[in-house]
Amino acid sequence: MNTATTQFKPFDGVRVLDMSQGLAGPYAAQMLLMMGATVVKVEPPQGDWGRVMGLARNGHSALSVIANWGKKGICVDARNEQGREVIKRLVGCSDLVMESFRPGVMEKLGLGYDVLKSLNPGIVLGSISGFGRSGPHALRAGSDSILQAATGMAAMNGTDEGAPRRVGMLAVDMITGLYAGYALSAAIHEQRASGVGRHLDLSLLGASMAFQAMPMVESFLQGGEKRKPVTVPSGNFDAADGQLSVVCLRNQMFHALAKALGHEEWATDPRFADNEARQRNVETLHDLLAGIFPTQSREYWINRLNQAGVLCGPVNSYSSLREDAQVEALHLLTDVDHPDFGAFPFPAFPGAESRADELPPAPALGQHTVDALRGAGFAEVEIHNLLSSGACMQA
Repeated sequence: MNTATTQFKPFDGVRVLDMSQGLAGPYAAQMLLMMGATVVKVEPPQGDWGRVMGLARNGHSALSVIANWGKKGICVDARNEQGREVIKRLVGCSDLVMESFRPGVMEKLGLGYDVLKSLNPGIVLGSISGFGRSGPHALRAGSDSILQAATGMAAMNGTDEGAPRRVGMLAVDMITGLYAGYALSAAIHEQRASGVGRHLDLSLLGASMAFQAMPMVESFLQGGEKRKPVTVPSGNFDAADGQLSVVCLRNQMFHALAKALGHEEWATDPRFADNEARQRNVETLHDLLAGIFPTQSREYWINRLNQAGVLCGPVNSYSSLREDAQVEALHLLTDVDHPDFGAFPFPAFPGAESRADELPPAPALGQHTVDALRGAGFAEVEIHNLLSSGACMQA
């Protein structure tokens, strides 16, 4: 019996022209790349604005590095007529175009979907905007912080006093990239089966709302009242040498917790009879737990509670996560090297066999312009003229 398997690269041969900037669009294209696609990243002369977000060094940022790893980078000025012609020729040899301009910008550039479809009838165009391509707010600029506030995410994550609080990462951008990658994968499947392309209208607004379906529906059902804990006990507790997270999903699990902590009487205490009762008495129960866990180490409690069948685990920082034995066993962090940032751990992409250390680092602005133009069939004299005119730039 032949047990050999081929590497899992379902999008091998798919060519993506990534004109998007920031995180959402580039991360969607990154998903396809990690599954085998070739992605050409198109940037304007000033570069993707994601290059200056957060920690930045020599024209790269943590955001631009993580969202563009393995891509080929070209620099084209789409405001220049020659630059637009370059993009049109690249569209002709691409399967998918990704963009994240405000609605109407691609049309003003002469690169709307109707034009792209005339150049390449099977092209898939993925458009990501803040608020979608129609409706009264379509032309508003949207960002992660604005959408966290507008969609109730900040309110959902609010303090105990009710003050809205932003989730401390680019959650909306990342979520939108994940939903977009899913939709683009389906469009590629359709394209391969039928030769038909399509224009996908995706938005930060729609993605962040879909992601919050459970708390949103729960809020509707509760008449907008403050969200109660889904299950009690549930939270982070101080042990002698660190914090652990503990969750009880069923009565049996709570009874097991009570026994493991030496308080079997809690199982028959009417205050803790079921989840609804425990919700009403959440502060009392959590105070009792907070008085017990500091008596032993975190590892002691995690081992004891896991043996009892209670959901629990460590509260890690990113540094301690890197040293987690399970993370190491599953190879979920790969050490990579970047010319500007040096060595750092890169999270593995779920489901993909491609490894970040097997791919080239995120490109400098215009690093592969000449090579990409040659690959698209441009003659050397054409390339020289494009570079001389400023329509294109080589790093």
